This record gives sequence, C-alpha cells and structure tokens, in this order.
Amino acid sequence: MSDTVSQPRQKSRAPRSHRRKRAKEQEDERGEVKETAVEHDYDRTPKEPRSKRARTNGKGKEKESELELGELPNDSSRSFEIGDEFIPFAVSDKEAEAPKTQDSHRSNAETAKEKAREREWDKGKRETHGDGSRDGGGLGTKRTYEMVFDDEDLRDHRKRRQDIPSTSRKAPWIAKVDWDGCRNVAEMLHREVEAFVRYMSPTEVEEEIRGLVITLVSNAITNAFPDAQILPFGSYETKLYLPNGDIDLVIKSDSMAYSDKVNVLRTLANVIKRARIASKVTIIAKAKVPIIKFVTIYGRLNVDISINQGNGVVAGDIVNGFLNGMRGCGFALRSLVIIAKAFLNQRAMNEVYTGGLGSYSIVCLAVSFLQMHPKIRRGEIDAEKNLGVLVMEFFELYGCYFNYEEVGISVRNGGSYFSKRQRGWYDFTKRNLLSIEDPTDSSNDISKGSYGIAKVRQTLAGAHGIMTSMAFLRAGILGARREGRTYPLRGHGEPEDMSILSSILGVTQEV
Repeated sequence: MSDTVSQPRQKSRAPRSHRRKRAKEQEDERGEVKETAVEHDYDRTPKEPRSKRARTNGKGKEKESELELGELPNDSSRSFEIGDEFIPFAVSDKEAEAPKTQDSHRSNAETAKEKAREREWDKGKRETHGDGSRDGGGLGTKRTYEMVFDDEDLRDHRKRRQDIPSTSRKAPWIAKVDWDGCRNVAEMLHREVEAFVRYMSPTEVEEEIRGLVITLVSNAITNAFPDAQILPFGSYETKLYLPNGDIDLVIKSDSMAYSDKVNVLRTLANVIKRARIASKVTIIAKAKVPIIKFVTIYGRLNVDISINQGNGVVAGDIVNGFLNGMRGCGFALRSLVIIAKAFLNQRAMNEVYTGGLGSYSIVCLAVSFLQMHPKIRRGEIDAEKNLGVLVMEFFELYGCYFNYEEVGISVRNGGSYFSKRQRGWYDFTKRNLLSIEDPTDSSNDISKGSYGIAKVRQTLAGAHGIMTSMAFLRAGILGARREGRTYPLRGHGEPEDMSILSSILGVTQEV
C-alpha cells in the first residue's frame, strides 16, 4: 500500500525542478535579447514614435543614427537576427514616391482574394467591380447589361430613329401617310386604314418562316405515323393572320381514327418534344375538338394541331372564295378582318374558349356587313375607296345597332338575316348571344361558344364613340389649317397628331 502511494509523489517532485530550471533559462534568454536590441540601437517600447522632422538636422538631411520602428539604414545589407523588430508590409519613403504598377502594388481585395480559398459554389463567377457592376454572375449586386453597337450599326440606328419621329413609332403605319393631300376626314381615315392593313399583312419572310415550321412538324409526325397527312387551314391558308397569329394544322390519318384520342394526343406531344420543335406541349383533350398546343423553339410561333377534322380545310376554301369572288370588295373584306382581329386581339377577345370571337366568326361578320350594306348593294359607293367609312360603320353596326337577341346572320346565297325564333336558335337563358350560320352546314351555329359577346359588343361601341370624337376633332383641325386659324406651339408637327385609328389600335413591341 505504501509503495503505491509514494510513487506518484516522486513523479510530482521531478517536474517542479524542471520548471524552475526552464524558468531560469528563459530569464537568461530575455536578458540576451535585451542586450542584442541595445547593440543594434533599437528601442523596443518607444513612448512616442519620432517624426521625420525630428530626425533631421534642420537642413532637410535625415540623421542616419536615429531610425523609426521598422526602418533600416540605406547601406545596411545584414539579415535580421533574434530580437530584431520586423514589420513585413512597411513601405519606405522611396517606395511611396515611386510610381505604382499592377505587379508591385495590388489592392487589398486582390490580395485577400488570392489568400482565400475559392469555394466550390463560387467557381466560374467573375470579379465584382468597385462600382457595383459585374462582368458575370455573382452575389449581392444587380446584373447590368450594355448594348454594344459597331460604329456603322450605331449610325444606321440613329438614322432610322431620325427618319421616323418618336411619336409615330407608337403607330408605325402612319410614317408614310400623306396627311397634307387629304381633303376631308373620310379620305384621311381611308389612307390610314390602307396603311395599317399593308403594315400588318404578312411579308414574304414571315410566310417562309411559317412554311418551314409546318415542314418541321410534318416531317416529325410522318416519321412516327407514315399514313398521316398534315394540312394547314384557317388564317394561314387565307393569309389573314396577324404577325403573332397561330398556325392551325389538321392531321388526316386512318390509324389515328381507330385509336383512343387521348393516347394519340399524348403520342403526338412526345413526338413534338423528341423532335425538339417545342419544349412544352399542352394537351386539351376535353374540348369539343381535342387539340394540342405548343410554342415552337424556332420563331416562337403558336401552333394548334387537331386530328381528322376536315371542316377547317373546307372553311378556308370558303373564305378564299369570298376574298376572290366578291367583286370590288376583296381588299375591303381583308381590311375589315385584319382591323377587327387586331382590335380584339389587343383586348384578349379573340379566343372562343375565353368567350371572344374566333377568326371564322369575324370573317363571317365582315362578309355579312359588306353583303348587307345598302349602298354597296345599290352600287352607290366603291368599297375599295371608302375603307375608313366602312370601318367606322362596321364598329357602329355590331356595337350599337345589331339585334343580337332576335336576329341571326347567314352569308349563304348573297347574305341574309333570319329570325332566331323561327330557326329554333332562340335561347331564353342566353338571349343576347350571337348566332352565325355555318356556310357549310345550315344547322350549325359557329358562334354559339362566344359567351362573352356582350363585352365584345360594348367594346365595339366604345371604339366607335372614340373614333367619332377623334374624327370631329381632326375635321376641326383640318378646317382651321385651311383657313389659317392655327398657330403651332411646337417647332415641328408629328404624323400621329392627325391619326384617328391610333386612338383604338396600337402595335406592340413583339409585332
């Protein structure tokens, strides 16, 4: 028992003696360090650092014997020994006066960036500038983008902006309209309608792009279904589409006719995705006519595809017949359709599933308007030379005066109106719906799905009121200019100042 207790005591006495000996050696070393510091004339604990003025003789020469903390004599080439004071980042006077270069002097941010280890999630991110802008992605600041032009591109860009005034770019179709040659408001509006239709009509480039999209879709579908035949119909065939209009396609296939429609639509959606024509395809299987909808990657065009629906192709042939067969009214019909479609499209009233009017219904309304116009039927006016008047009367008829509750529209055999009660199309729960007889099937009402026709009618009436007010205002300005009763408050006039159509229509950036 005694042996076990005494062993720890003997072990505890040995370290104390060693500690005393080590403490004595440390005191001796401190004394040697102090003596070395004195030999080299370094003051370790100065109360106040001496300034440069205090170290000069009054003549601007610096004393070599007195040095500040961290300084060395100019002719000293010795290395530092134990006890020497060393300040690693001190800058001498000569180095401060020397010009700074990118290699010798770098900012603290660059030094810290080199020292800090790059994190895995920060790889690939470029440097953030001091003004808050960045070359690429990063954290904490907002991205800024600059448009870079070549000198020639910049000159051409400025020249184009100078050729077309700033206000006319809101209504670009009026840039080439000659207002000074107009004798009255009717002629002004006629020229403006004509310019708008030509501006919005498809160009050769747009037709070629849409044709290429149809070719891509056709090749992808025929590879999966060899017996399939893809046919365009609707506004693409009639060339009545807007710059941002849809492309309607129908697939005729015997193999698809005997298969489940939902499965066929899903297969078509997968085919379109695998062909990289579109990244997202929407399947509408519960509609009256099941379709798939998608936006193409190339061109960003909306495409609708249906299966074994031949009515659309027949309707396109009928519309082309009206455009080519109505003597003296072909361009008038095209003008009314394009303006009505653009007007409703800008107000989201051009889709049947949202309660608006479809393209086929708009065409039938315009055809019926021209067929039933009394002055055109009697040959008193030329429709091709009175486009402005016809546009205002079109908005007036279907916005203010047409009896939606009792009267239906038919474009067959030269056009006529019929009683909805006698036809059996009168609905007591939905009295104010528009009824248009299908030109190919007299028992089909092509506009019965437009449940929001009351809002469309109200919008047309409001547009007619705005155009009427603008027409009176422009007539007063035109008369005052002729009589010399106007005084310009601006140094130059703007083409949009005399526009009437721009009060209800505009052109978006995407168009």
